[in-house]
Amino acid sequence: MDQDVNNISVGAAIALGIGLLIVAWVVYDLMMISPLGKNEKLFAVISYVMIVAITYGLTRMLSGRAAYIHVGAMFGTIMAANVWMRILPAQKKMIAALKEGRKPDDALSAQAKLRSKQNTFIVVPTVFIMISNHFPGVTYGERYNWAILSVLILLGWFAAKFVRRA
Repeated sequence: MDQDVNNISVGAAIALGIGLLIVAWVVYDLMMISPLGKNEKLFAVISYVMIVAITYGLTRMLSGRAAYIHVGAMFGTIMAANVWMRILPAQKKMIAALKEGRKPDDALSAQAKLRSKQNTFIVVPTVFIMISNHFPGVTYGERYNWAILSVLILLGWFAAKFVRRA
């Protein structure tokens, strides 16, 4: 919290942080299971606009450093929830089908693969956010810290796309 940014109470900051993590996962998951989840480019554009809006809002409520940490926590929560709530349950069902001599559901495989791919695109910006903590003068400490983080996220997505091709 930074009183120069916003006079938010400790309780409100805690509620904001916890609420962000929960709402971000629910919105992300609903987007993924909707028809939008099948359109990767549109999904990326809408997600990016939402992330920029969240980043901007957080930098108006919290210190720049706290905003960056919250965005990183949001990404980490989404990645962990993808693994524990979508990828592993799908894998368990596929393994159970094989043990029972049935063909695994291709939809489960596709779902797990897509979530895994999404995690690849989320992890690179998350690493950039972690590194940014060491460079406050050019990241969260700047006046346009929200725009810098938005660019870092976009660069992270491009880097992840490159890594996935290798």
